[in-house]
Amino acid sequence: MKKTVVFTISLLILLPGLSGQEASLKPYGLKSGIIEYSYSGEKVGKGILYFDDYGMKSAMYTDAVENGEKRKGWIVTFGDYQYMWDPDRSDEGFKLQNPIIAWLAESSKGDVESFTESIYSQMGFSKAPDETFLGKPCKVMKGNMGKVLTWNGILMLLDMKVMGTVSHQEATKIQANVPVDAKYFVIPKNIKFSEMPTMF
Repeated sequence: MKKTVVFTISLLILLPGLSGQEASLKPYGLKSGIIEYSYSGEKVGKGILYFDDYGMKSAMYTDAVENGEKRKGWIVTFGDYQYMWDPDRSDEGFKLQNPIIAWLAESSKGDVESFTESIYSQMGFSKAPDETFLGKPCKVMKGNMGKVLTWNGILMLLDMKVMGTVSHQEATKIQANVPVDAKYFVIPKNIKFSEMPTMF
């Protein structure tokens, strides 16, 4: 359960690079951006999200301590796959065929807010009154597990308690519609990526 929830959240942060007939979809409501995050609870540290083409290309870097272990990692979503690797283990990583491209196109008709609401509804959350966070008007979803705030489809704040484990993630700095270096979306050629099964 816990792994599924965390994985779902990572997908919401890094919605897919789309291709073909889905290319007209816009996972985020902003063309590009750089969002800095802080983590507390079970995982303590920082993260930074880079995205371009309305979220069709995205990369998340995390540097945190979890369960007493220091963890660094990249999650890059580009095309039909999401790639994950630890920069300190440059010879191996994982890739996952993105399971939500068709879902985004069919269930929400390209409306990222409806898609986000649909995902969290399946986790027991329901829509709550909007809130302002970092000066941004955010959509709010609440449930027994906690609360989630999003702005233009981008995760702004996450408070979750699952099986006694508390997780908190919040945006600390937002740079909207700024140039983002293409180097962040490059998949390393020297890494062997093992395929993971889809969890949806």
